[in-house]
Formats: sequence, structure tokens, C-alpha cells
Amino acid sequence: MNTQRLIQQTIWYLRQWRQYAGILAIAALILLLLAGALYLQKLQPMQKDLERRELALQTAARKLKQAASGTSATASSVAKSLPQSNQFTTFLLKLNELAGQKHIVLQQSDYKATPEVSGELLRYGLQFPASGTYPDTQQFISELEKIPGVRIENLSLSRPQIGEAMLNLQVQMSYLSEVQP
Repeated sequence: MNTQRLIQQTIWYLRQWRQYAGILAIAALILLLLAGALYLQKLQPMQKDLERRELALQTAARKLKQAASGTSATASSVAKSLPQSNQFTTFLLKLNELAGQKHIVLQQSDYKATPEVSGELLRYGLQFPASGTYPDTQQFISELEKIPGVRIENLSLSRPQIGEAMLNLQVQMSYLSEVQP
């Protein structure tokens, strides 16, 4: 019987709430309802999206860690595939032979050797001007990049006259080799 009376009193107070509450309570109730709607429509989806992104980042971080552990073995195998430092002259002959095959005219070349990785590797920096047609140049550069230890660092193409088929090239590259023990 007490619960029934309590329910009846609650219903009576709810009917009379406007008289007891006043304008500030009504405004507070409206603001509370708006805050709840904002949370449900905007904040909750943002939280779910952030949780999904965090999970994706954690998965990507795990994959990177696994890949990083595999790269140590890959780095040593790459170092083993590099040519020996005493084969630089052979590389220069190969470079000239390749240029001749692709109809590229090499002019004077300058190079300097720089030791790297505590002296275990030797990087030769080469720079040379050349000339040739665009298709020949494209094939020459493509074949040059396939040589182990070669990296094209800068390639500048120019054509003196728009009607000429010959291009002037300025090639800056490096040749990485392993120092013999």
C-alpha cells in the first residue's frame, strides 16, 4: 500500500512540477535534453571512430614491428649483393658499354669516393654530362638503375632547340660497394 501511495505522490508531483520548478528548471531540463541529444548524435560516433582508428594504428604498428624485425636479415642480404669496392673500374667499363649500346654519348665524368657505415661500404659519387635521344635516354637510365648498388640521385634533361631530337643530360648518381676486408 505504501508503494502505491508513493507512486501516486510521484505522479502528482510530476503534474505539479511546472509550479514548483520555475523557468530556470525548465531551461535546465531543455539544456539537459539537448546535451543528451548532442552526445548521442555527435560525441558517441566520434568516440567509436577514434577507437576504430586506434585499433587500426595498433595493428599497423604491430605489422611495422614485424617488418622491422625482418629487415635486419634483409639488410645483411642486400650488403652481400653489393659489388666489391675493387670492381669500380669494371662498373665504369660497364657504364660506357651500356651508353654505347643505347647510343648515349658520354663526355667527361667526375667521381669521388666516400666511406660509409663505419668504413664497411664505399659510395662513389659520379657526375657526367651526356647526350642522346629521349627514348635512348629512357632506356639507358632504366638499365642503369638495374645495376646493383646504383642510385640515380639527380637527372637533368634539356633540349637546346625545340626541333632537335638530341637531349643534353646531366646525370648525378652514386655507386655503393662493399669494402673488401
